[in-house]
Amino acid sequence: MSLSASSLTKNTDVNIGFMHGWGMNSGAFTQLIKILQTQLKQRQISGNLRFNLYTITLPGHGEKHSVVPSPFDLVGITNSISPEIKQNTILIGWSLGGLVAQYLAIKQHPNLIGLMTIATTPKFQMADNWPGIKPDVLDIFMGQLKQNHHKTMSRFLAIQMMGVENAKVLIREITNAIDVYPTANITALSGGLKILQDADIRQRIKEIKVPTLRTYGRLDSLVPHQIINQIQQLQPASRHLIFKHASHAPFLTDANEFSKHIVDFINDVSTTTY
Repeated sequence: MSLSASSLTKNTDVNIGFMHGWGMNSGAFTQLIKILQTQLKQRQISGNLRFNLYTITLPGHGEKHSVVPSPFDLVGITNSISPEIKQNTILIGWSLGGLVAQYLAIKQHPNLIGLMTIATTPKFQMADNWPGIKPDVLDIFMGQLKQNHHKTMSRFLAIQMMGVENAKVLIREITNAIDVYPTANITALSGGLKILQDADIRQRIKEIKVPTLRTYGRLDSLVPHQIINQIQQLQPASRHLIFKHASHAPFLTDANEFSKHIVDFINDVSTTTY
């Protein structure tokens, strides 16, 4: 995807879209977006381009609490949010949002010019020779969700920060940020867990044509670091980064450093595309 030379004016927009994970909402990116806005101004990547940051809320989450597509599966979610992808978008997807972002790229959404994933995989549940979340862990979460979904979300956040310094502080910060928005719909939470159990797009990520950067946390128990090389083999054209002291949310634990890599990727994609 490219723009003609005549369209390269100071008003040419490159959009950076952020898509959150299961049970979260756009509030999760509040800190990252602030840091990124500052760094984009400081770096001044190109005088010809204007960079806009926006968030995409998964159906059934946050302000879309009452929007629950049927069936609530990977295809249904993708179809629901597809019209929101702005032209010339570099899409950044975290966890479940990263799975959806990969599928949008596989479907070659016409507005995508780049893909960056955060702590995600083409298949979350463990399988033969495929590290991932143990099936019984997802089963337990599904059972707990029906009993007390608020407590389940707290436990899920704790898992995402396992092994990370200042975990309690980070959990409190992200909880405060997402609590600004409505709690996720229980139907969407159940449906999201089912997607994490069932979705498998491993053999399709080679169809992704846009530049791709995959980021991981070395301490992540939901997307184990042992899977990184296998994902790389499935999509050889992609690049990846590992944050050694991060778990499932490297954009929170290493916010400044993570943002610098986003700017580098934006610069690479913009230079290649335009």
